Amino acid sequence: MRRIFIALLLLISAQALLAQEFDGLTEAIASGDYGSIKGVMISRHGEIIYENYFRGHGPDDLHQMHSVTKSVGSTLIGIAHRQGKIRLDQHLNEFFSDYYPIGDGLYAGKEQISVEHVLQQRHGIEWDEWTLPFTDPQNPVYQAITSGDWYRYILTRPMDAQPGEKFTYSTIGSSLMSRMIRKVSGESPRVFATKQLFEPLGITNIHWELFSQEGMGQGETDFPNPDNDEPLGFALWLRPQDMLTYGELYLNGGVHEGRRIIDQSWIDASWTNFSNEENTPLFTERGADSGYGYQWWSFTIIDDLGREWPLRYAAGWARQRIIIIPWLNMVIVSVADDYDFTGPSIGTLLQTIILPELNLTLDRRFNGAWYNPLTDGQGLTLEVVNNGQTLIGFWYTYTDDGQLRWFTMDGPIDKSEANVTIIETSGGLFLQDDPVTRTVWGSGHFTVIDCNNVSFEINSEETNTSVPLSRLTGTCEAQ
Repeated sequence: MRRIFIALLLLISAQALLAQEFDGLTEAIASGDYGSIKGVMISRHGEIIYENYFRGHGPDDLHQMHSVTKSVGSTLIGIAHRQGKIRLDQHLNEFFSDYYPIGDGLYAGKEQISVEHVLQQRHGIEWDEWTLPFTDPQNPVYQAITSGDWYRYILTRPMDAQPGEKFTYSTIGSSLMSRMIRKVSGESPRVFATKQLFEPLGITNIHWELFSQEGMGQGETDFPNPDNDEPLGFALWLRPQDMLTYGELYLNGGVHEGRRIIDQSWIDASWTNFSNEENTPLFTERGADSGYGYQWWSFTIIDDLGREWPLRYAAGWARQRIIIIPWLNMVIVSVADDYDFTGPSIGTLLQTIILPELNLTLDRRFNGAWYNPLTDGQGLTLEVVNNGQTLIGFWYTYTDDGQLRWFTMDGPIDKSEANVTIIETSGGLFLQDDPVTRTVWGSGHFTVIDCNNVSFEINSEETNTSVPLSRLTGTCEAQ
């Protein structure tokens, strides 16, 4: 009985710890002010730091991911590519000519669409599924589903651009990936995904079903295409924990528990903004660094502390999200029923509650050259050594009359900060037997702001000041 009581106390303590990790987050979600969020999970460095469920849902409930399925479809193409079964430059006639006269009549132009064009949503087919609700009979997704053959429906739509020319988001276009997987593997998307992705990740509970307002078990499971295959553009259901595991696969470079599932190069391509603010009006409105790769979105969020955080995310209708922030080694999963709600949601919670409580670790990602944008010709070189425990630095500056001054520094690192002793060095002419003099000049304190900005506080008899430093070399993407 005592063991049971202790275990219960530990469980309660663990739940309280998770809830306290982000002050006010649970209350904000429960209030409904951020929509009908059903569950949120957050992991950092592979450890779950927040997990909570709302509105009668629990950890074992499956949730319809809608267009998050597209990102999973891209992963399956990436796995087939890694296995040598598919090439990016293959065209649609190689996959669909068994069923349709690709290149002739209404199918003209489709023979120019490649696998990569489909992945990038730059296929050139005329399509607009965002103007009308998905439940509107005039929406092309609705029409494709009710047409009896959604492959034929999209492949007979007119072309309004050359493949590769512009971004056109299409759920049914993404579902062309289903036929690609069938053709190159001889298996349905479900079977291929189970063998090559889900089972290696330890995911056992998967389901494909089209949306129904009545909920799970009321939607279509007989999919209208010649193979009756599951769509890779929408309709996949998973648990939040399994969504998190999938997101961590991308965060960890395609490796899960020592086993490589997809190539790092595929992840890099998936997160490359082939469609961006320079070539697509949608992303011009969303701002710099936003874009679309291989069925993955990119965006840079600015938190309430003014810090910038580039993120990659898979997104589905009604606000299903898998958000990856590589700089923080963090994955966020959010599932919701926000089919009509247009107010703030998980993005706002990230900006106002979650990110302000997190800091980057001062690690070797900060190795390199740093400078003060307000001055000219001055800089610092920083290097993290001793297994991440010590920061050393070299500071090159000038006297009032333009003479060089040389400083070195070192000190212990504590998470996102480091305290250093600053030593002024003189003498030591290059390649000459000249004695070096080292004098303690003062102390310094480094604080990481974000990946590209560090604060440097200086305390000495000569000056007490704070210097903003910006990155000159290196990147947080390389660890």
